[in-house]
Amino acid sequence: MKHKNEIFIINSLKSGDKKIFERLYSDYYQKLCAFLLNYCQNRAIIEDVVQDVFLNLWMKRKGIHIKTSLNAFLYRAAYNRLMDKYRHLRLNNDMLSAYYHTAVMLAANVDSETSKKRAKLLENCMEELPERCKEVFHGSKIQGLSYKELSERFQISIKTVEGHISRAYRILKECMQL
Repeated sequence: MKHKNEIFIINSLKSGDKKIFERLYSDYYQKLCAFLLNYCQNRAIIEDVVQDVFLNLWMKRKGIHIKTSLNAFLYRAAYNRLMDKYRHLRLNNDMLSAYYHTAVMLAANVDSETSKKRAKLLENCMEELPERCKEVFHGSKIQGLSYKELSERFQISIKTVEGHISRAYRILKECMQL
C-alpha cells in the first residue's frame, strides 16, 4: 500500500495543484537526468526526455493510475520515454539509410557525366564531415562494420555511433542538395 503522503501527492496532482507538481519537478528532475545517464550520454536528449515525462504527467494527471510507488512510476516513465526516443531516432536513421541507398541507385542510373559529378559532390561532402563522424560513417557504410564493432573500435557507446551516423546522413543530405 502506498504511503499516505504519496496518496496525498497523487490526489493533489490529479486535482491540478501546481505547487505539488513544481515540488515533484524540483525533487525528481536531477535524479531522473542522472538515472538516464546510465543509458545515454547525450545531455540534451536526457533533458528533453525528462521534460517530456513531466509535461506528460501534467497533461494526463487526471487519468494517471499509479500501481507502484510514485518514485518507481517516474523512473519507469523516464526510461520508457528514452527508449521511445531511441526507437524514433533509429527509425529516422533507417529512413536516411534508405534515402542514401536510393540516391546511390539513382546516381548509377543517370548518364556517366552526371554520375561523376554527383560522386565527386558526395566525396566533397564526406570530406566536410567532422573527423570522428566521418570515421564512424566510413566504417559503417564503406567498410560494412556493425555498430557494435564501431563502438569497440572507437571506444564509444552504440548510441554515440548511431548519433554519428545520423548526423552524417543529415549533413550529407544538406550538402548534396546544394
